[in-house]
Amino acid sequence: MKILTSGQQLDLGDSLRAYVEEHLITAVSKYMDNAIEANVVFKREGPMFHCQCTVHVGSGISMQSAGEANEIYLSFDQALEKLAKQVRRDKRKRRNHHQRLSEPGDVA
Repeated sequence: MKILTSGQQLDLGDSLRAYVEEHLITAVSKYMDNAIEANVVFKREGPMFHCQCTVHVGSGISMQSAGEANEIYLSFDQALEKLAKQVRRDKRKRRNHHQRLSEPGDVA
């Protein structure tokens, strides 16, 4: 998965980029193996940090989430929590619940 991490008028350090990459891959790949790319944007408005996460999973599926906190890591954690919930719910929705376990003529 290709991950783009950027900051609007912010200088992001290598430790934040590594943190974002590690946690984002873990959260998304747990439910979706075919994620194509992710875009994480940080910006600061007054004392608050805003984080906007967008993940393109594939076949026209794109999910977005946002987080806001006093610390930049906490804003990412909030956005990631919301994104993981969206991915989990989408995976559950796409699961085929009507699979047949055995054919009607089979005797077990």
